[in-house]
Amino acid sequence: MLFDAHADILTDIYEQLKIGNKDPFTTRHLNHYKRSGITHSIFVNWTDPDKSTRTDFYDCFDVATNYIKEKSNLFKICYNTKDVKEAVSLNKFGVFLGVEGIKYLDKPEDIELLYKKGVRHASLTWNEVNGYATGLSSVETGLTPKGKEVIEKMMELGMLIDLSHANEKTFKDVFDLATKPIVVTHGNAKALCNHKRNYTDEQLQMIKDKNGVIGVCAVPNFISSENTNQNVSYLAKHIDYIVKLIGIDHVGIGLDVCYYLYEDVTSTHVEGLQTIGDTKNLLNELIKLGYSKEDIDKISYKNFHRVLDEVLK
Repeated sequence: MLFDAHADILTDIYEQLKIGNKDPFTTRHLNHYKRSGITHSIFVNWTDPDKSTRTDFYDCFDVATNYIKEKSNLFKICYNTKDVKEAVSLNKFGVFLGVEGIKYLDKPEDIELLYKKGVRHASLTWNEVNGYATGLSSVETGLTPKGKEVIEKMMELGMLIDLSHANEKTFKDVFDLATKPIVVTHGNAKALCNHKRNYTDEQLQMIKDKNGVIGVCAVPNFISSENTNQNVSYLAKHIDYIVKLIGIDHVGIGLDVCYYLYEDVTSTHVEGLQTIGDTKNLLNELIKLGYSKEDIDKISYKNFHRVLDEVLK
């Protein structure tokens, strides 16, 4: 099995259906995913916090989820790892529903509305400052009182807490509050690439301390500030660095391949991982680095499955 912890597919389905593409996953993504070897993923609703509305946020869930349910020959919505195993046995693609940023929730209790829609994952912000938390656009504040309510409710319900896009104060505030594993579904090691979206050694250690996982991602300027290193080989070095720092049990894959959301962009611009279809190249790089099958299985899915088993109800 192979798990990708972050893909903006719900958003793409929604946007494509709005402009008349009646079968967006089949026409835009299916062949890439077949080639990738990915068996299951978190598909998120990313609703632009600067340009979209609350209506867009909820419509995206309803429209995209209905599409996935209608394509039951292709997808199985998953609520736990048992569902994933069933999906794989049926030769279907396992989908966990997620949300990238909760700016558009009117009140903390509304996280339960998302849970009832099948959502089992949420990050608090997409870089912006909102009523719940502070993203990377500011260093001034962290988790708000309403944000604490959301975190407590997510833990009560059994939802995956994702600290991608959170600033350092929000990250630390959630770490202090969390009693279950926390994750970063898509981000890399700041020691290898000093980008604000990447994570310090201290933060990586905090992920380990909560028995969590970070998924490395294929965004070129999160891999390296040098164009010559924006490739799949250097992404594998991020995995290797994290493994050596916090251990093999705390790293996975969350590729964040999302070029398709932008007009006239046709690839990630990461050499060797231009589309999701190239994912196996990353695993091949790990083999070159001497990783065993057992270790690659942990990175491919077992580490995230451990967290899902502990968090989801």
